[in-house]
Amino acid sequence: MVIRYICSRCGYELYRFEKVGQDFYGVRTPSEIKLLYGGKCPKCGKEIRAPTINDIKIMLRKPLAR
Repeated sequence: MVIRYICSRCGYELYRFEKVGQDFYGVRTPSEIKLLYGGKCPKCGKEIRAPTINDIKIMLRKPLAR
């Protein structure tokens, strides 16, 4: 399962976590992503904030086999 943090204004991918063992820390939290970029999207400058439950989307990569 891929976890992506994306800017809600411009769609810039702020962070991507693809697999366990990718790095020492594991999945970063929204507050860690905010600190990493100084609180703003590097592409459009929009303030980075923690997502609400309505901002989170779960999508399947491919259809389930029947």
